[in-house]
Amino acid sequence: MDLLLAFILAMVLTMALIPPLMRRAGALHVLDDPGLRKVHDHPVPRVGGIAMAIGAAVPLLLWLELDQVAVAWLAGALVVLLFGIWDDRVTLAPDIKFAGQVLAALIVVFAGGVEIHSVTLAGRIELPAWVSLPLTLLFLVGVTNAINLSDGLDGLAGGTTFLCCAAIVMLSLGTGMTFVPTVAVVIMGCLLGFLRYNSYPARVFMGDGGSQFLGFTVGVVAIQLTQQETLPYSAALPLLLLGLPILDTLAVMAIRIRERRSPFSADRNHLHHRLLGLGFEQFEAVAVIYLLQAALFLLAWQLSYYSDGVILAVFLGFAAVLLLLLLGAERRGWRWRGPGALRLRTERVSELLLLLKQPRRMPRWTAIVAMGCTLVYFAAVALASDRISGDVAWLAVGLVTVLGLAVLQRSPEQGISALTQGALYVAVVIAVYLDHMALNWPQPLVIGKLVLFGLLTLAVVLRLRLSRERRFEVTPLDLLVIFVALALPNLPGLRGAPSNLGLSVAKLVVLFYALEMLAEHSARTRAWLRWGGIAFLGILAVRGFVLAAG
Repeated sequence: MDLLLAFILAMVLTMALIPPLMRRAGALHVLDDPGLRKVHDHPVPRVGGIAMAIGAAVPLLLWLELDQVAVAWLAGALVVLLFGIWDDRVTLAPDIKFAGQVLAALIVVFAGGVEIHSVTLAGRIELPAWVSLPLTLLFLVGVTNAINLSDGLDGLAGGTTFLCCAAIVMLSLGTGMTFVPTVAVVIMGCLLGFLRYNSYPARVFMGDGGSQFLGFTVGVVAIQLTQQETLPYSAALPLLLLGLPILDTLAVMAIRIRERRSPFSADRNHLHHRLLGLGFEQFEAVAVIYLLQAALFLLAWQLSYYSDGVILAVFLGFAAVLLLLLLGAERRGWRWRGPGALRLRTERVSELLLLLKQPRRMPRWTAIVAMGCTLVYFAAVALASDRISGDVAWLAVGLVTVLGLAVLQRSPEQGISALTQGALYVAVVIAVYLDHMALNWPQPLVIGKLVLFGLLTLAVVLRLRLSRERRFEVTPLDLLVIFVALALPNLPGLRGAPSNLGLSVAKLVVLFYALEMLAEHSARTRAWLRWGGIAFLGILAVRGFVLAAG
């Protein structure tokens, strides 16, 4: 429960902080202006990293045990964050940026004892200090720069880091570690809050402060995950967890050196630039990179106990195939023609389908079904759950306050705010969590829930498939969420995961899409959402306090 609350708090804080920081971006001098190497055509605030750092700090200070490693990591993360924000303001020289990254790495190595001290071949082999120290510094600085350099398209660095953190959480389940899963879960919460503003078309960037903070953090937790004496994970596993950013950085530097240029010079040879050159749109290029990183995620899971030599060979094979395919496509002049070329078309469409697709009918009936199913589900969970803890009750009070203020301050004609939408997302997470934890649901209620979610899923899928509205459409972030929902709960050999986790995650995803669909429908629908959320959370708060008192 603590990890869930930490995830929720990180997500909500990040979502709440981004809008006011965006309004202050000009005064803070952290605007990203258009340029030859950039794909945006107007200034974009670079405040996402600041929001994520604050959003991560609060839950970590509440739930993270501040031992030697945690304190050293927090100090090092603060150093790279400050150097990154400084770079966002004035564009630092590469040697100054590098000095900040080395300083942060030295802090976690010497103050926290974070070190790559062994590798796995036939068995575990301890490395001498003169090898482990430079290897650790090289890895941390390299990963920090790899995530920084991969931040070239909307949602790209955030999404790949989200997948990396998800893999780290899955690998650390049931191992007894606390630092690694806590930090990774909190970073996932921050990223989910940030990506709602950063997915194409992005309204905010994370900036160098955010990308270096993320790169440094995943580097530290990856070392801690794979260097446990009691946990035989391969030391080379981060090559797969961070595969694409590492591969992209090495490939770009090799091209620059071959062309007799500085490896740190600017160009358009990154993977995302090359995909754009092959005809992919921004969101399509990001989706392709997400899929590639997801493939590396699954390879990391399957090969987590293999030797470093096997993992290195798999990584090099993956890299060779990807680079050869890219090079072959570029030399042959191949161009992506868009998903329209892959769609199956049919000339015969039933009268019922035509009726449902009518602009005046389809959004209305799908919204009615989605609203009805969501409110009935909220009511069933609030009234039938017997596992409402005091933490959940207090969280419900806070969310009721947020939604109550939204009702008082917003006119019905205005759209739903990001903070209100975040509060409703958290309400859904709580509902699915209580549903999952319930032990004695009556059989008719279980059957009723399955029917209800069948109807809800049908309404959401038909709206996605048939609607011509552009306000509600699938984004790369949605693909990321779908992959996490489908793949993570069903990984073979998953330790420490409760039963029926996959079904609960599927419910969560369907409800998230339903909320987004309803939030874009009409002022009346948004009002129903707010009041329904207030009623659900209010009942939870009252019942939670009653159960705690009894």
